Amino acid sequence: MNILVTGATGFIGSHLCKQLIQRGHHVFAVSHSGRTHNIKSLLQCKEFHLETGDIRDVDMMRNIIKNNRVKAVFHLAAQLRSDSDIKNPFLYFDINVGGTLNILNAAYLNSVDRFIYSSSMWVYSESPQYLPVDERHPVQPSAIYGVAKLAGELYCNLYSKAMNIVVLRYSNAYGRGERESYAIPTFINQALTNRPIKIHGDGTQTSDFVYVDDIVQGNLLAWEKNKPGVYNIGSGEEISVRELAKRIINITNSKSEVVLTGKNTERPFRFFLDITKARKALGYSPRSFDEGLRTYLKEFNVEV
Repeated sequence: MNILVTGATGFIGSHLCKQLIQRGHHVFAVSHSGRTHNIKSLLQCKEFHLETGDIRDVDMMRNIIKNNRVKAVFHLAAQLRSDSDIKNPFLYFDINVGGTLNILNAAYLNSVDRFIYSSSMWVYSESPQYLPVDERHPVQPSAIYGVAKLAGELYCNLYSKAMNIVVLRYSNAYGRGERESYAIPTFINQALTNRPIKIHGDGTQTSDFVYVDDIVQGNLLAWEKNKPGVYNIGSGEEISVRELAKRIINITNSKSEVVLTGKNTERPFRFFLDITKARKALGYSPRSFDEGLRTYLKEFNVEV
């Protein structure tokens, strides 16, 4: 099958492309950055076709879908969340909302059958009204990134009358290729060099950390099962930041100590997802956090 993947050279998109190619599909990949370090292994594959461009480009998106007879779209491209997003809110609107609408419309005009939209836990209210957070939980995002993702969901709902659309709300993804500034790779690098593992807040704040291959699993199942709707994609496991640091120290046999920085954390509350709906409807079955962490550590050449 001919499949379009936007954000194809990014963290999650690159892993998804590799899985689709392994399954024998033709992947038409769109990347704004054009950076290929995450997909070097695919560049020689005749089934992989990379296009550098902007998802807001109306003609480009329509032509890619029409000329290649694309039947399924995985839309992962987005302006990523940033601490400074309030300084340029229009960029989030243009890319995450306008870009999503452009792709939805191009897919609709060219009879795409299935559309999988990558959303985020950031659409939910902060702090959560109850735990674990299921798909019926109020959506009242407090960050511009979350607002833009939610707007994309609303456009998906509008187009769901014309094609099969699945919305996936990811929790905190980790794994090969993620930003080195994120918590898990930062903690791992500190542990491997026996430096103090620095934590903002008091360390009791919790989150749901999901291994990147499990997010890819969620995408593939959403496409294969073809059961439209909104699904949480996480580990369903609650881990505090302090516990996260301790587990990394234990698994790596590090001599690091946990140190509180005294700085505030942006999410000073408990949070984790209820993934019951995805388990039942899609057959989604993520690995445990420890299993995912051990798999990730092998990428650092750590024996675990």
